Amino acid sequence: MSKVYVGTNYHPHDHPFKRIQKDIQLMQENHLEVVRIGHLCWDSFEKEDGCYTFEWFDKVVDLFAKKGIKVIIDIPTRPAPLWLHEMYPEIAIHNEDGIRMRPITRYMEDVGNPDFQKYAFRFARKIVERYSKTEALLAFGLCNEIGSGFSSYSSSAESRFQDWLKKKYRTVEALNTAWSTQRWSRRVNSFSSVIFPINSEKNGAPESYLDMKRFFSDELGEYLGNLKKIVKEIAPSIPTTSNHWAENEKVGFDYLKFSDEFVEIPGIGFYPGINPNDKRSIVGACMYMDHRITDSKKNIWALEFQTGTNGGFSGPKGLNRMYYYLSLIYRNEMVCAWTWDSMIAGEEQYLFGLLNHDGSKTEKLKELNQFSQEIDKVKSLDIFPRKIRPRVAIAYSYESNIITKLSSNYYSTSSSDQVLDLYNILFDLNVDCNIIDLRSFSGNYDILIVPGIAEMEDSSAENIKKFVENGGTVLMTAYSAKVNQNNSVFSTSLPGRLTEIFGVTISGFGRAFSFTPSVNEGGVEKSKMRVKLKEVKILDDEMKLADDIDYYEIINLKTAESLMSLSVDNSQIPACTINRYGNGQALYYGLPVETRTMKRILKNLLAEKNIEFFDCPELVTRKLNSNIYIYINVSSHKQKININYKFNDLIEKKDFVPGEITILPYDVKLIKIEEENKR
Repeated sequence: MSKVYVGTNYHPHDHPFKRIQKDIQLMQENHLEVVRIGHLCWDSFEKEDGCYTFEWFDKVVDLFAKKGIKVIIDIPTRPAPLWLHEMYPEIAIHNEDGIRMRPITRYMEDVGNPDFQKYAFRFARKIVERYSKTEALLAFGLCNEIGSGFSSYSSSAESRFQDWLKKKYRTVEALNTAWSTQRWSRRVNSFSSVIFPINSEKNGAPESYLDMKRFFSDELGEYLGNLKKIVKEIAPSIPTTSNHWAENEKVGFDYLKFSDEFVEIPGIGFYPGINPNDKRSIVGACMYMDHRITDSKKNIWALEFQTGTNGGFSGPKGLNRMYYYLSLIYRNEMVCAWTWDSMIAGEEQYLFGLLNHDGSKTEKLKELNQFSQEIDKVKSLDIFPRKIRPRVAIAYSYESNIITKLSSNYYSTSSSDQVLDLYNILFDLNVDCNIIDLRSFSGNYDILIVPGIAEMEDSSAENIKKFVENGGTVLMTAYSAKVNQNNSVFSTSLPGRLTEIFGVTISGFGRAFSFTPSVNEGGVEKSKMRVKLKEVKILDDEMKLADDIDYYEIINLKTAESLMSLSVDNSQIPACTINRYGNGQALYYGLPVETRTMKRILKNLLAEKNIEFFDCPELVTRKLNSNIYIYINVSSHKQKININYKFNDLIEKKDFVPGEITILPYDVKLIKIEEENKR
């Protein structure tokens, strides 16, 4: 029997016990079965160094148990209490110039600082020891939103960075070589003379900057791993999950590198926004779920699930329910609404939840209740959570995101934007995929897509080679394989380390529009202009597929053949090529992802591999088993579909004859085809 948990996040440290009793009773009446508690309140448990007060929380956990509601207890090691900042001022965030910042908001502590970790891990042990045997416990959460906040550039952090570099490179000579320090007289004579390559005015060289980001990433990944070790040492049978924020633009970390170490149950905050017309945000929220699942066969828990937002009460009626079902398509098995309360104080005082500020119910709670009851009706069918093996993989690279954004003068499209643009096409085609790490790629797919993965180190290149040799199809786009593991541009032919597999070399690039760099060259400030200089179009035998192209690469054929041409001022060069290699094939697309053209290429590849797709951008649909289908209208207007068999609507519990049915905006149809019709 399948299981989808439905619940909410709750902040008992905000309320007197009488209000807590009332809230928990209301949760039970509205069919909530799990609540995430404990986050963001370290000093509610430890008001002073070593002075613990757990009794108030014991009463809350016991009351949930009596009502039959499971709890996920977060280990709230962030934000650090002010008393810890007072004891160890160095744990505070220091800005890019090394100046200490006052801890005026959350996440202003240096997670890698040994003094911070000493107290954080001590507190984590206390929490796990106290609650590992509680009746209501479902899982421990490994802190809240690791990856968000700020990096600290203190002297303490700089010293740790120097130690990290010494461990990685072993000798100063190796460091100087990797960082190309002969450029601009940046040689270092000892590891202790290394400084952070950043200040409030500028970023440093791309080689050292990438290593700095790797250092901060490693500290965060290892921190999560150590929290998990504490849980497993004390309570090995209790599962762990994490509401980390690896994709955070400001900080973030290399999740794919560390996922095997700390991920037991993948977790996420599902935040598509409350504006259903912002499709990119909706698609991005789904993409990050697949990113968290990675190459594994695991399902995911949405430990936070958007119900309102800061200053926004809700989206249109039915939107939240639609999001709940949409997340199930992407292998979610928990809807944990953020948040039960509408916040009354602090920086999020106008973040609106399931209840109004006075504790009264909203329509959003009714939608969650409705969803809970609907899911309960179909749990015996074992269709949720979905258990699938996608046949398509998309490569994702934390490091390439950094590389392409740092050097935006060249990379007009970042790696993360290309990944999202590509994922959006698969979203429209209703094709399941995994988002994978090329460094540890299993190869168990039919199609691998490499969208703008700028860094190509040895293991990634070797895994692509093996995949194609064994019969796979790889499709790689422009801006891929441009730099080595040190973030230096390849001095060999491009695409670096992959010319033989793709059967091409890249001899340069062009731009259809005038280009103005951000760098002031020669002391004369250049005018920011966008003037069309060339007519650039993608051609095939039938039609012009795109006519607003800027960046394109000059592809030279070696063993590859041209699949599609690029017209540049009426002369033609290859736009997309194919090369037979081993038992497989490698396609190179010489532009960043362009939706119309890329969709055409992908549809051909999917058909070639007998992978089903359904091209309907506003209707998400999947076959859930041999005769059950789901249709989700993600748009603000009606959708019509034809069903050629007698069927039963499993949500409305009604039988229908073959014909056209209408799906209202943000509505969901769960359809069971009668078996006798399929013979």
